[in-house]
Amino acid sequence: MTNNKNCQLTGHPEFERLFASLASAASEAEQQALEDEIWTRFGSTGAVMISDMAGFSSTSRRNGICHYLKLIARARGLIAPIIARNNGLLLKCDADNCYAFFENVDDAIRTSFEANTAIFAANSEVGETEQIFLSVGVDYGEVLLVGDEDFFGDPVNTASKLGEDLAIKAETLVTERALAASNFQVPSYAERMVARISDIKIQYVRLPMTEAAA
Repeated sequence: MTNNKNCQLTGHPEFERLFASLASAASEAEQQALEDEIWTRFGSTGAVMISDMAGFSSTSRRNGICHYLKLIARARGLIAPIIARNNGLLLKCDADNCYAFFENVDDAIRTSFEANTAIFAANSEVGETEQIFLSVGVDYGEVLLVGDEDFFGDPVNTASKLGEDLAIKAETLVTERALAASNFQVPSYAERMVARISDIKIQYVRLPMTEAAA
């Protein structure tokens, strides 16, 4: 039996209706009108922060999937209140990833540092097999923000690439365009980098989290 819910983009009725109409639109004019309506209804500009837990494959293979899922639950418990405290909206957690939206880039960067600081503190009280490490990507721009459920857009894709593919444990990668929209002062230890992923050029800054940086 097919679960139709799994075929939906978000489950948000109006969002689903508009995209179903867009998918069946017969003319370019109708498509453009629907796209304009979608952006009017759901468009927003802000910062995207996506965190990823380092070492999923090796940890789950070494200690078992239940052990890793326990670490995911612990990480979510640490991250969620920090996002809220910094004016962020935690939209969803998918496996070991957390997806958050902020109106302000500085709040997103601050959250990444505070989250890693909290995790460093938690790690100091447990053994090596219980330790958690985050990698984080931050970008800024226009997104389709679907209530408090989900978001879509180029900043989401880029932050995901940074947090999941390029960042190493205890590191935050922030795009140059996000920094341009912030008041954050890039520290002297940061590195400016350029990457190409899926034919997309990403200019970003590496902010490794250290005890000194915390």
